[in-house]
Amino acid sequence: MDVNPGLKRFFNDLVWFTRLMGSRRLVGKQVDQRGMTGAVNLVFGPTEQHVWHCDFGENGFKFKCGPHASPMGTVTVDQDVVLKMLAGMTSYYTAELTGKIRVEGVGQSAWVLSSTVMQSRANARGGGLRGWISRRHLLSILRRSGTGYELHL
Repeated sequence: MDVNPGLKRFFNDLVWFTRLMGSRRLVGKQVDQRGMTGAVNLVFGPTEQHVWHCDFGENGFKFKCGPHASPMGTVTVDQDVVLKMLAGMTSYYTAELTGKIRVEGVGQSAWVLSSTVMQSRANARGGGLRGWISRRHLLSILRRSGTGYELHL
């Protein structure tokens, strides 16, 4: 099973963006990370190609390709579920309550996936240039995914 091209683009864009710009530009001042340090693996399939991780600390967070050696938690979810969340066809909470999202380790680790999806959608609902860019980005992700999912804001 290959990594869905839309999902791969979404997370590789996060890797690139957080490396280049940091997390503050991505989420603004809404996220207060004081006292939080660690890493969370996000697993979307059976191989290392299906894994990204998020390192976070006092200076924000960065997404990286591949698994972290000693994460505080691991969030496992099917690729299609993430694409449906990005499209607005299901919510993170519905997916979690129906068992489609599994968390190992520290339970709060799931905030990495939930906040990433919710913030991407919130940015896309926004106005101005940031909103326009975010909408175009999510539309591109969904087009690349080949699922036929449409963006519901």
